[in-house]
Amino acid sequence: MAKGVKIKHLRKIICCFCSALLFVVVFCGCDASDAVFTSKGMSITLTEDFKENKEYYGMVYYDSEEAQVYVAKEEFSVLEEKGERIDFSLEEYANFLLKSISVTAEIKNDDGLVYFEYSKKPENISYNYFVTVHKTEDAFWFFQFSCESSLIGEYRPLFNKWAKSLVFD
Repeated sequence: MAKGVKIKHLRKIICCFCSALLFVVVFCGCDASDAVFTSKGMSITLTEDFKENKEYYGMVYYDSEEAQVYVAKEEFSVLEEKGERIDFSLEEYANFLLKSISVTAEIKNDDGLVYFEYSKKPENISYNYFVTVHKTEDAFWFFQFSCESSLIGEYRPLFNKWAKSLVFD
């Protein structure tokens, strides 16, 4: 091959390689953009992959293809009407939740976030749950993040990030 032909051939190969690389970066390597969801006096930043669904037993429910978030607000006035205590610490409230769902888990307090994790296998699929608890002037809140157990390594840092994005009115 002549020198000029080799250079043209090399340019075509480099051009094809760059085009393929650009395609991978643009279409495969992009994370979903952040999206703020607001309901019942709180806002949470998830990704635009999430959609808000109908309430589920009074809880706000967001889901994506691989993860879900349930949000529940337990107003102090309702708890008092039921004869429940409202002077719980966050750790005590987390323990109260664990007992109410018949689960044993370690309650953790990491960087100001009180949470616990557990696994369950409903309908023959193993799921991991990351539950955070919060207290505002008028209510306790819990946020239950979940995904299939095989994905928890990928989602645990995201659950933590999303939980720390919470803003209450």
